[in-house]
Amino acid sequence: GFLAPVQGPPTVNIAKAGGAIPVKFSLGGDRGLNIFATGSPSSATVACTSGTPTGTVEATATAGNSGLSYDATSDTYSYIWKTDKAWANTCRRLTLRFVDGTVAEADFQFK
Repeated sequence: GFLAPVQGPPTVNIAKAGGAIPVKFSLGGDRGLNIFATGSPSSATVACTSGTPTGTVEATATAGNSGLSYDATSDTYSYIWKTDKAWANTCRRLTLRFVDGTVAEADFQFK
């Protein structure tokens, strides 16, 4: 699962549209930096009340050159997700698909 400040379902994370969101998680050890499946991470619009997908899936953007990193001291991966200002007053689901077939998702409401 995700580590603070992001929480997985059923929590809806509140975020500022256009901001960078630090997405942190652990895989129980260093698995290298090629952990995401092709096309991942991705996000899609969802209905804010039900979480039902309402839009197409889009590849995510990273903030600057930050991308994915791993901290061996804390056994934590960090992915900095750059959001779009146009997402204000919408909801999106961030999906991380890993090469081992597992999936982690988190819902966001953008202000």
